[in-house]
Amino acid sequence: MSKKQTEKKTMPKKTEAKDKTTARKAPKAPAQAKKAAPVTSAPEAAAKPTDGAHVTPAAPTTPDPRLPAPGTVLQKRDRHGAVRCECTVEEGGIRYADKVYRSLSSAAMAAAKDLGLTNKTQNGFTFWGLSKPPRRPSDPLAALDRAWERYHGNVEALVKEGVTDENRSKVGAAIRKHVEVIESLREKVA
Repeated sequence: MSKKQTEKKTMPKKTEAKDKTTARKAPKAPAQAKKAAPVTSAPEAAAKPTDGAHVTPAAPTTPDPRLPAPGTVLQKRDRHGAVRCECTVEEGGIRYADKVYRSLSSAAMAAAKDLGLTNKTQNGFTFWGLSKPPRRPSDPLAALDRAWERYHGNVEALVKEGVTDENRSKVGAAIRKHVEVIESLREKVA
C-alpha cells in the first residue's frame, strides 16, 4: 500500500455539520458524573452503614448565577395580578410549599401540578417570571392556515352532529355571516 492509502485508512472521515446546532455538541460527561449522588444530611450519612465501600461526600453545588439572591420571593401571578403561588430562593435550593427543590424548574413543576396544569416539563425561569418565553417566528399565512383548519374542523363537526331542528336556522345564519365577513376581506385584498 502507498502512504496516501495508509493515511486514508487511519485518518477519521470529516463530516460537515448541516446546521450550527449539530456542529457544537457538548462533550459527553464522564461515566461517574452521569449517576446523581443521593442527597443526605451529615448526620444521616454518618448513620448509614457503608458495607466497606468508600463514600465520598457530594461536592457542594454552586448556585445558578441566573437566580436572584437567597431570600428572594418569586411569585406566579395570573393575568389580573393576583398571586397564584410563590417560592423562596434559599442557599440550598428553591423552597415551595415547605419543601426544598434543587432547581427552579422542579419547583415550577410542583407548583404547576398544584395549579392543575398538565405540562410534562416546565421552564422555571419562565414560569416564575424571571425570563420571557421564546417567541415563535410569526408567519401570518401559516397562522391563517392553522386558524382556518381549526375553524373548518369546528364548523364541520357542528354541521355533522350539532345541527338540530331547533338551531338549524341559527347555525345557517352564523355561517352566512362568516361567509359575508370573509368575502368582504377577500375584496379588500383583491
